[in-house]
Amino acid sequence: MKRLLLVVAFASAAMGATVTLTMTEVPAQAINGLAVTKGGITFTFTDTGGGLSYNSASGGILTYVQDPSISGAPDPFSVAFSVPVNFIQFGMFAAPNTSGAAIATAKFYNGATLITTMTLNSSVSDPSEGQLTYSPTTPVTSITVTPTSTLSFIGFDNLAVTAAPAPVPTVPATSPLTLALMTLGIAGFGGYALRRRFGPSASF
Repeated sequence: MKRLLLVVAFASAAMGATVTLTMTEVPAQAINGLAVTKGGITFTFTDTGGGLSYNSASGGILTYVQDPSISGAPDPFSVAFSVPVNFIQFGMFAAPNTSGAAIATAKFYNGATLITTMTLNSSVSDPSEGQLTYSPTTPVTSITVTPTSTLSFIGFDNLAVTAAPAPVPTVPATSPLTLALMTLGIAGFGGYALRRRFGPSASF
């Protein structure tokens, strides 16, 4: 029983852990169709424009983006997650750009359903990069990032996600499992009552 509890505890801890892609996990290559697995989550990339590469140089060592990253032409791209996530964060490098200007828009989906669209703006202190953080109430299964059309080069780095907890299954009151448990409980209580009534009496 203790072993089972430990397995459940470790599984729960793993589900709540944040997994971060630093874009160093696989050798340099185009991201279109690339699947990267880390921490039990598979990230599948789509870049139909074909201008973005994994494990590539972009903006050097900045606050939110550090070489290597996903970098290249400002193509729209998508990332699908093998499990639903309820926390997403990433940094982006943009060139050229101005302080506080939009770097990209990000669309968050649950299956085919659009949950929300957010704008990622550059940092006021560093116009070349910005960071987006989203903690949705509806779990996210994929994101699509569309860089601003005025950009000539982007970097995408430090994609962090946290797997959403699995829903707890509900057992209907009339299910066979429920009836079996009720029967065992009643039988056990009945046996205890009979033992109390007809058990050996003390003699003096």
